[in-house]
Amino acid sequence: MKLLVTTFVKEKDLERIRPYFDEIRIRGLPQTSRILREEELIKEIKDIDFFIVELEHVTEKVLSEAKNLKLIASVRAGAGANIDIDAATKRGIPVVHSPGRSADVVADFTMGVLVSLVRNIAKGHFLIKTRKLTEKDPKRPGLAPGDIVWVTNDPENFPYIKLRGPGLTGKTLGIVGLGAIGKEVAKRALSFKMKVIAYDPYVKKEEAEKIGVRLVDKKTLFSESDIVTVHAKVTPETIHLVGEEEISLMKPTSFFINTARAAIVDTEALYRALKGKRIKGAALDVFDEEPLKHDSPFIDLDNVLLTPHIAGACDDSYERASFIVTSAIEDFLKGKIPEHVMNKEVFEKRNKLRRGK
Repeated sequence: MKLLVTTFVKEKDLERIRPYFDEIRIRGLPQTSRILREEELIKEIKDIDFFIVELEHVTEKVLSEAKNLKLIASVRAGAGANIDIDAATKRGIPVVHSPGRSADVVADFTMGVLVSLVRNIAKGHFLIKTRKLTEKDPKRPGLAPGDIVWVTNDPENFPYIKLRGPGLTGKTLGIVGLGAIGKEVAKRALSFKMKVIAYDPYVKKEEAEKIGVRLVDKKTLFSESDIVTVHAKVTPETIHLVGEEEISLMKPTSFFINTARAAIVDTEALYRALKGKRIKGAALDVFDEEPLKHDSPFIDLDNVLLTPHIAGACDDSYERASFIVTSAIEDFLKGKIPEHVMNKEVFEKRNKLRRGK
């Protein structure tokens, strides 16, 4: 049998399943630092039995050419974003994924950009690196010997005033989507002595209260929060879940963070709010078009922290996902139903066929 791998999998995990395969073919990201195009993937997958994937689009066309394919294993939590689950199900191909692989690391990243945004850490770094806050001959009038204060000859750019931001203790963090990542963000925010509220119609009140979170409706979340952070999945009902109406409810002193998916937010409405200073600032790791275009209007805003979709880019998450997907393949080959199957009806159908139903 043959295994195709187009993402980063730990060598120790590949070694564990290597005895099952005549060939393990490494392509895509680990080989060329780019994902395979559809026509390239079709060429590679024609004779493949098992496929470990991350970002390639596994379309119906691709699956129609994969005559030997027995299982798809995605290192992502949301494999449906790039794999046609329905098409795989019709062909009897199980799709396993890696839920929670990035919960901790995305939560860490979210708190990192939150602090950096609110306390102007990134902006201060940028102003020094671009030499906008440096002087060849700084003067310190009126200071006692040994006193060190970052003084500038331009009083309007005095960083101690210009870059002053609010503390987090006692502030309210509103979480949109209290799933695996949202829960981890909540735990971290509570350790900062913040109040945490959340909007998620699929989470029970008792489940939220157990970790110290108060569930509220969407209107309450946007009107009460000092910082709003998005951690919902993209579904038909969450596209533009955050729009003009929700943003208009936010305080003028509030901040907005999106490390989830751009489609959840009406980015044009968000841009207008930031441009008009109707909210204090935002941190964005995801965009409607990626890479972000060089002429994106967000780049020119001085109240936005931008990062290139790296919230989940962490060695630890890859290590966790690597173990999950290779274990799923091993279980399948041993005749077991793997954990984290997205289309379990494939196995149910097989069982019915075996029983002659």
